[in-house]
Amino acid sequence: MSTTLEKSKRIQKNTKPIKNLPHTPNYINLMTPGDILAEKMFEIGIDVAELAKRMKVSVETIEQLLKAEIPLTQALAEKIEKVTWMPAIFMLRVEKSYRRKCIFAMEHPEIPAYRGTEIINQPKNKK
Repeated sequence: MSTTLEKSKRIQKNTKPIKNLPHTPNYINLMTPGDILAEKMFEIGIDVAELAKRMKVSVETIEQLLKAEIPLTQALAEKIEKVTWMPAIFMLRVEKSYRRKCIFAMEHPEIPAYRGTEIINQPKNKK
């Protein structure tokens, strides 16, 4: 009967690095619900204050959502849908995909993950 340590060593020995897999991406593009919302705001010609007023939420909440500092909730998605006509289910799927990709990116720092032009999963160079 093998111990957990022996199983762990056997798994590590037989495991190839992720970069050798043929389907491994060479980068990860992270798109947030805030990115999509910002594009829609531009399209319909409203600013953060106007969107917040129409959604009946604070300007700070919208700003945090646009920066992906807070997750998109069902309630916020429904309010966005009423104002922008973007389906709440679509926005929630984008949120779920973003969070899933963030977890993957943090587990695999060898694959750069871009949010806009910023790489989020690699250490910053110290000068």
